Amino acid sequence: MISRFLSRRTRQTRTTARAQGFAHLAAGRHAEAIATLTTALAENERDAEALHARARAAIASGRLDTALADLDRAITLAPQDADVYRTRGLLRRKLGRADDALADLDRAVALAPADVALLQDRAMTHRLADRFDAAIADYTAALALAPDDPDLWHLRGICHRKRGADVAAARDLSEALARNPKDAYAYYNRGLARLALGQYAEAIPDFMQTIAFNPVYAEAYYHLALCQAACGNADAARTALRRALDLDPGLRPRAQADPALAPFDAVSTD
Repeated sequence: MISRFLSRRTRQTRTTARAQGFAHLAAGRHAEAIATLTTALAENERDAEALHARARAAIASGRLDTALADLDRAITLAPQDADVYRTRGLLRRKLGRADDALADLDRAVALAPADVALLQDRAMTHRLADRFDAAIADYTAALALAPDDPDLWHLRGICHRKRGADVAAARDLSEALARNPKDAYAYYNRGLARLALGQYAEAIPDFMQTIAFNPVYAEAYYHLALCQAACGNADAARTALRRALDLDPGLRPRAQADPALAPFDAVSTD
């Protein structure tokens, strides 16, 4: 009877430690989460969920090698858990191991093909590796599942811009803005696409709207100056360029080297 009592107490301690570990993790108490989950795992080292949770706490604490070991073990124990592959994939991306990260995220998507956030994670991993066609494919798949998500339209538009497909970029960015008209950077990116297409008059309101939302964004003033100059609005171009250089003097060499902007008084070094 004593042995049964001790066994029951051990199970209760393990259950309590496990629950406390998850609670600490949810509350952002990562050191406490690691400690209590370690106690739980000492009693049941095959608890894949606890290993995954301890890995997440370790990642948040900067203990990346420890986290990777826990994730490797968790995947061995739960090879059908998409979330564990996702976590390891994102950790490998953080460690600069793009191919390994994509292998994990491919496996995760295979296990959970309707997970929009997971498709976004893989798309971002492709983007960071300059694999823009693959990123566009993932954003397209995500949009089929969540067509009203403005961020997905915005991010796919950025990928189109990176490929030099500015017509497609402007279209996607317009879709993003139709769903979120307060996204300053969607206006900015659409302005860049229109500028690249030679649509200077159409780009001007995009950069002006960006500035309305973020009045200290030097790059928006700089590109506004380019568009104003291209439209023959010399005074407006000079004003925008002066503001850009006031905000970021480091833009001066770029402006001086740009034949569209160099003639303006604002780029003089006097």
